[in-house]
Amino acid sequence: MTDSALLESSAAAAVSRPWSMATYQQALDALPDEAFDALLDAADALIGIHRALAHDGQSILTELFRDLPAESVTRWQHYPPDDSADPETGALFYYHAHEAGERPQDEHGHFHLFIRSPSGEGFSHVVACSMAADGRLRSLFTTNRWVTNEAWCPAPALCAAYPSDFVIERARPSWLVVRWLMAVVAIFSPCIDALLTARDAVLRACEGDEATVWEDRQLQVLSEMPVELLAALTAIQQEGLRRYSA
Repeated sequence: MTDSALLESSAAAAVSRPWSMATYQQALDALPDEAFDALLDAADALIGIHRALAHDGQSILTELFRDLPAESVTRWQHYPPDDSADPETGALFYYHAHEAGERPQDEHGHFHLFIRSPSGEGFSHVVACSMAADGRLRSLFTTNRWVTNEAWCPAPALCAAYPSDFVIERARPSWLVVRWLMAVVAIFSPCIDALLTARDAVLRACEGDEATVWEDRQLQVLSEMPVELLAALTAIQQEGLRRYSA
């Protein structure tokens, strides 16, 4: 599966069409066994997390906010307040929510995920995970540099660095949330690669020098792909059966 094929799918999905399981299945088919086995491990981890949450009647969002009073989520506030960063890898995440008029109607908020910049200075934004209020992952998207004040990193270098560099070994605010995010990044890595490539293409098409475009407040979300987690897990299972069943 080529990046261009996934790009065509992601661009179409962002406008009017749902995420394509067939496209994702083709991307899985192109993975070497070692990379696919990593996706299998991530899928197993994610299924276990969802099973544990379901047994307690919880979601990934109620788990994130478990130590907060009900209805106490403040718009624009980072959760956790000091972000959650791994002291060794430098990877980090935070969750926040925009005002009602500044987000999709069915979005509660989103996670921003970062790795230590491959340049060694600062952090670079990998992807954002848009969440519905019921804890469902609704889409993945990328942003312009100014949105998170990141150390800008071109798509090829970012794609080479994650998901291996997106490792967070922290118990707070929630070990389950951290593991869930790491699994999502691994499972949707073919989609994230395409989104990052599309991000760079959008900026290259803009007028002005690179530094000016990075700070253009009219350019915020640069690429987005609605995703279906259950469909992705189903595709991984089917690909595993195709590869390894006798």
